[in-house]
Amino acid sequence: MNGYSLSPDSASSSPFAPTPSAKMERFLSWFCGLSPKIMVVTEQESNHNGSSMNERFMEALNFYAALFDCLESTLPRPSADRMKVEKMLWGEEIRNIIACEGAERRERHEKLEKWVQRMDMAGFGRVPLSYYAMLQARRLLQSFNCDGYKIKDENGFFHLCWQDRSLFSVSAWRCRRFD
Repeated sequence: MNGYSLSPDSASSSPFAPTPSAKMERFLSWFCGLSPKIMVVTEQESNHNGSSMNERFMEALNFYAALFDCLESTLPRPSADRMKVEKMLWGEEIRNIIACEGAERRERHEKLEKWVQRMDMAGFGRVPLSYYAMLQARRLLQSFNCDGYKIKDENGFFHLCWQDRSLFSVSAWRCRRFD
């Protein structure tokens, strides 16, 4: 669930048009009805769903500054892979967050705290990630030999951090109706 896309009809000016949040709640309730054994949500740990362009700009500035900083320590500037990530992935995301409104804006990342509320309302219960999983994640991160990255465990949820800035959260969920 790395962000979510909205259909063009969600940006309608009608006061009766479903909000993005209402659409996500319906989707999650429907998904819970499929009885998944477990669902893992990985999300950018940033709120790019603010209502004003200024809010989104400031949040994007702080978040992507940290991402570019960690990329700087990982890949040299002339790297073709780095240029692809910067232009085709992050450049498009940043443009969408800052310059687009309504149905045009696809990037609507939200922090874990919002996902916890949303998942709870949709009938999902938390499944703490195991200590073993955290050790595996740390080993994998160490195998890349990149200083500055950290894995934090907060209440059974993981955060991939650059220095002290959480970049991505990972959480696991189970539908409570079928426990």
